[in-house]
This record gives sequence, C-alpha cells and structure tokens, in this order.
Amino acid sequence: MQRGQAFTQMYRNQRGFTLIEIIAVLVLMGIVTAGVLYRTVNSDQVDLMAHTARIRNQIRYAQAMAMKRSEIWGVKCDGGTDTYWLFKNTTSNSVQLPGEKDATISLEDLGVSMSSFSVYFNRLGVPYKSYPPAQPVTGDDQLEITISGNAESVILFVTPQTGLIQ
Repeated sequence: MQRGQAFTQMYRNQRGFTLIEIIAVLVLMGIVTAGVLYRTVNSDQVDLMAHTARIRNQIRYAQAMAMKRSEIWGVKCDGGTDTYWLFKNTTSNSVQLPGEKDATISLEDLGVSMSSFSVYFNRLGVPYKSYPPAQPVTGDDQLEITISGNAESVILFVTPQTGLIQ
C-alpha cells in the first residue's frame, strides 16, 4: 500500500504549464510570425500573385467554355492597348467574362502589364496559337504569357495538348 501512496504523492507534485502560460506563448509566437511575414512579403507581390491567379482562371474559363459548347473560345491580349478579352470563334467577337463590368479588361486598372498573346481552345480543350486552329501549342514552341507588376514578373505556361496553365 505504501508503494501506491508514493506513486500518488509523486504524481500530485508534478506541475505542468498553466493555461495562462500557454496563451502567453501563443501570443508571442503570433507577434513574431506577423513581424517575419511583414518583412518578407510586400503588398506588390501579393497583388501580382492575385492578378496572375485571376488571369489564369479566366484562361481556364475559356477552355472550359470551348469544351462545354463545342466551339472555339479563347483569350487575347493586345499589348498595344494594354487590354485583354475573352472571345468566341474570332478575336473580334468578345464576350464578357463572369464578374467583369466590361468585355475588355484594362491591364492599367489592374496595375500590371502582360505580353501580347492569343490562345484558342478547340472543343477538346487543346490550345492553339492561331485561328482557325491550325497551329497547336507544341513543346518546342510553348505558349508563354508574362505578367509584370512593379519590379516582379510571373510567366504562365500553356501546356501542349492539355492546355494546363502553369
């Protein structure tokens, strides 16, 4: 019986961290993490990544519409006017992208610039560089889209055959 009492006595004398100590450590870790993130990521980089993701999704939308409707859909960027747009069948037949107020999107309003390009998707979602689809995107001549903001730039690649945008 003495042995059991000694074990109980030893267990009662052990101390752990209190709830207040744990909360204090978590608050300090949060402050340090916020300071590190503030110094490593600036808002220009975040804006560029957000606009890049937006443009990537809009190109994917064109591909999805081409496969859904069995028509030619695509996206064109005109470097001269700093605009880009979604189109159906021909680049002159612009279609308003979901969530946009105009059929053409101004790159100046977004605060970015983009290289000139045209990408067409056929009913299978295969990317092409010209209309009518006669020149598919190939591994040797891959379609690259450069998006630039302030001092940073990002390159999107349209994968041959699948149209995956990386």
